[in-house]
Amino acid sequence: MKECCKKYLDEQFGDDDVVKEIYDEYASSAHEKIAEAGAALAAGDWTLLDRVAHTLKGNALAAGDEELANTAIELRKAATLNDASGAAALHGRLKELEALL
Repeated sequence: MKECCKKYLDEQFGDDDVVKEIYDEYASSAHEKIAEAGAALAAGDWTLLDRVAHTLKGNALAAGDEELANTAIELRKAATLNDASGAAALHGRLKELEALL
């Protein structure tokens, strides 16, 4: 479990079982959304990419993962601009962050 998330979730809930359950759900969802973002990027579906990045941002913030949330925010901006190279770089960064989950 990422330390930033553990600290944030501990402050919010204080129960180890609840914290673990929430974090596990966050990590599972993040893996799915990052894969969806990659598929949307490959298809050039900017609307879907923006929507997936928006969901990923919200989930990350709810788990206290500010770095992943900030990357998702930047990915939303790239999707809005149809910036393929920027979006690809940001998706690569999300994959790096995903490995830490």
